[in-house]
Amino acid sequence: MTTACDEKYIELKPISSCRREVEVAMVEMLVSLQKRGWSAAELALALADASEDLVMLIATKRIRPN
Repeated sequence: MTTACDEKYIELKPISSCRREVEVAMVEMLVSLQKRGWSAAELALALADASEDLVMLIATKRIRPN
């Protein structure tokens, strides 16, 4: 679930199927990387940095369709 709120109410919305698939893949990747010795904190920071880089790239450039 995701939430959206205004001054008085919180609205619960189902997570999109894309987000759900990304989260499943992400957890699988993180479990695999932790087995290789990386800490959860290192992985969370690396994932956040990589995500931010991708968002900035998308915001500034057009991506070619496959």
